[in-house]
Amino acid sequence: MGMKGAILIGIVLLAATLFGVKMLLDTPMSASGKDANGKDVEQLPPMILAWGFFEVEPGIAGLYPRQFGGVSEIAKENTQVEKGDVLLQVDDRMALSKAEQAAALITVAEKAVAQAKILPQLYKLEVEQQQAMIRSVSEEITKTEKDKKRQLDLLSADDPKTKTITEWYNSGIAMLSEKKKAEEAKLKQIELQNAQLKIDQAEADLHLKTLQHKEALLAVTYYKILAPSKGTVLRVHVRKGEVLGPSPRSPAIEFLPESPYVVRAEVLQEWGRMVKEGQKVIIEDDTYKGLAWKGTVKTISKWYAPTRSPVIEPFRYNDVRTLECIIDVEDSSNARYGQRVRAKIQI
Repeated sequence: MGMKGAILIGIVLLAATLFGVKMLLDTPMSASGKDANGKDVEQLPPMILAWGFFEVEPGIAGLYPRQFGGVSEIAKENTQVEKGDVLLQVDDRMALSKAEQAAALITVAEKAVAQAKILPQLYKLEVEQQQAMIRSVSEEITKTEKDKKRQLDLLSADDPKTKTITEWYNSGIAMLSEKKKAEEAKLKQIELQNAQLKIDQAEADLHLKTLQHKEALLAVTYYKILAPSKGTVLRVHVRKGEVLGPSPRSPAIEFLPESPYVVRAEVLQEWGRMVKEGQKVIIEDDTYKGLAWKGTVKTISKWYAPTRSPVIEPFRYNDVRTLECIIDVEDSSNARYGQRVRAKIQI
């Protein structure tokens, strides 16, 4: 047998060994037995093996700014941040300018409201002045008519001056009457002016300008990413100076919220019926025999679903339905997010 044949046999034996180990680890050795009445009873295995990862229940948040532009500031990876800290800043100078313009318009609108609120007093004063003017004209008409009568009383009916004086006084009275009509019309125009309507209009304009200012300030916040909670910046996928567009292929920042670690494990559908909440779990690193953790099954999914992370990894099935369960970990101080583990669920 040549060297190639020996290598081929070695590869086959290695594959068979790995497959056997996989089957041994992944298959709970359930069997059927007899109860006291001779009926068949399923004998449950001592444990079920499931693969999972250390995660946090809220999950990683993929963050991206709502407005686009050049990146002017960005947090570093593995940085611990508090809620509200700026993680990424896009150039927002134009947005800030619009906010300042909106604030200036509020100042103008406030002055308009102040002016509108003194209109009732002004209108009242104008009405009083106009009424005084009409009274003055009326008094002048009355005085002129009295003067006319007095002058005519001094003359005889056939006196040639009678006609001249009568025409002169009548002309003056007519002019005063026209002036009185004009002043009365002006008074009606003043009385028709609605001061409250103008106040309402000014206040409505101020409210509109205030809303526009709030909208402009809100738009400013869209140019930055703030930490949604206390946590860690895991990965940054953009760089300072880079221009962000409207159709990102990936989030700008991957953010890990501060939360206790859990293990999100997936049990094959074949063994899902055996998993119950409250069962004890032994958790081991999947790549080496080292640290181990203790845990408890916290919650179980309500459905059988495809695996959440269909990646090609050793001993992972991607074409079967699995039952996802969340496992609380007693002490996860030595664990890391994303660490792949074996979860041995005690039946």
